[in-house]
Formats: sequence, structure tokens, C-alpha cells
Amino acid sequence: MTWVLVIIGTLLAAGFNYILNLAPGSDPEDFQVGPREMNITCDCQINILIVGGIMILALSAVSGAFSTREELYLVGGVSFAVITIAGYIGRRRRHREWKELHKAIHRAVPGSYADFRRAPVDIMFEEDDEDDEYGYGEP
Repeated sequence: MTWVLVIIGTLLAAGFNYILNLAPGSDPEDFQVGPREMNITCDCQINILIVGGIMILALSAVSGAFSTREELYLVGGVSFAVITIAGYIGRRRRHREWKELHKAIHRAVPGSYADFRRAPVDIMFEEDDEDDEYGYGEP
């Protein structure tokens, strides 16, 4: 019964980690830190390890269910590896989708959006006030 629970728990945690790191609906701007000009992002790779670490804590809490310490270490290591690999696959898929979206935007829109933002723009304002005949505005 312990093995069935460990296998089901590992598979559920791996599926959750995959979906969590796939992060549907997110885009690279969600991870932007600071002003855009600095181009600093925080898409932390530690996120793929969190669910695996929680599984290790859960296994250590029920360590009495295992007959030997080596068995606990083996089950914990395999479980952690499966969960972490699932999270890594989800993260790679998300990054691949971003790259494909970026390529599609560049094919659809001529020129780069980044180049458009940096282009100098002259803005001219016309005065709404009417000057009097001497060149001075009304008091």
C-alpha cells in the first residue's frame, strides 16, 4: 500500500509541477524586473525544484513506513528526480512557445518592436492661446 501511495503521489506531484512550470497565460513581461531599458528578468530556475522538495519533506514525515533508511533515500531520490524533470520539461515547453510567438510577431509585423520604441519621435505642440497684436498673450 505504501508503494501505491508513493507512486500516485509522485505522479500527481509531477503533473502539478509540469503544469505549474508551463504557466499558461504568462509571458516574458510577467518576469520583468525594473525598468524595461535594463532588460532584467527573474524567471527563476529554482521553481522546478520546489514541488520536489515538498515531496521529500512529505516522505520524511512518513519515514516510518519504509523498512530501511536506504529504501527511503532511494524512493526520495527517484521521486525528486521525476518531479523535477517534469517541471523542467514544462519550463522548456513554455520557453519554446515564447520563441515561436516572438518569431510569429516578427513575421507579421515589419521591423522590430524594440527598434520602434527606440526611434526618436518629434512631438510638436501648438499653442491654444491666441496672441494679441503685440505678440503677448492675454493677461
